[in-house]
Amino acid sequence: MAAAFLPWEKWLARLLHPIAVATKRRLYRIRRRRSLTRSQHWPQTQGTVLVINWDSSCPREEILYSYTTEQGYQSGSHWHWFDRLDPRQVRVGDQIVVRYDPDNQQESVFLQFCP
Repeated sequence: MAAAFLPWEKWLARLLHPIAVATKRRLYRIRRRRSLTRSQHWPQTQGTVLVINWDSSCPREEILYSYTTEQGYQSGSHWHWFDRLDPRQVRVGDQIVVRYDPDNQQESVFLQFCP
């Protein structure tokens, strides 16, 4: 059974949703900055986008990727936020650059898309 929202509930949702999205995006940027700093001296390798999952509650998509290290195939994920300045459309099979922890090669940080 579908829920019917009262007019004031719809108004409140329209008011709070942009605030929630902005908060999530800000927290993501903080965590990403920390991850990039922490991984600054890790080795880099090329990876491949395997799956793209759309997040219907935020303007973003989850990118699942794989990459190869000395210990074999590994996988990771990255949130790609939609941005008007970078309207890139990610596709399965796209090449990316990641850094991985040499001590725990299953831990990786997405760096960029390959041109």
